Amino acid sequence: MAQKGKEIEVAVAEVVDYLKVTGQFAPALREVIERRITAQAARDLGLKVTAAELQKTADAFRVVSDLRKASETEAWLNSAGISLEVLEDYLETNILIKKYKDALERKTRKTKYLDAPGIKESVRGLIYQDWLSRQFK
Repeated sequence: MAQKGKEIEVAVAEVVDYLKVTGQFAPALREVIERRITAQAARDLGLKVTAAELQKTADAFRVVSDLRKASETEAWLNSAGISLEVLEDYLETNILIKKYKDALERKTRKTKYLDAPGIKESVRGLIYQDWLSRQFK
């Protein structure tokens, strides 16, 4: 990291300590573990990510991140301190999680959740807002 011409070294342990002190470490660790568990469950179910799906997701990531050229993507990866493989693994995991959620939804009895207190009213509100927005088109 640079500060007006000076390089400042920051150890990973220092970042971890900061996250622990500020209470951000446990939620981040939990999210990483949840992502791994879910990706593995997706793989165990036989779900896979195709090269085309990964490419489409990478393209969308670049658009959202305002990375229009390969050189911009490479510069971003370098500034973030991550490799292309790390980014691809992150995106592949995102795809697997989405596919696993889709699989869970297909095999789950939805009425159990729709009948939960507050959910039915929330769904009704969403349906109403959707209808209302179409009225102004």
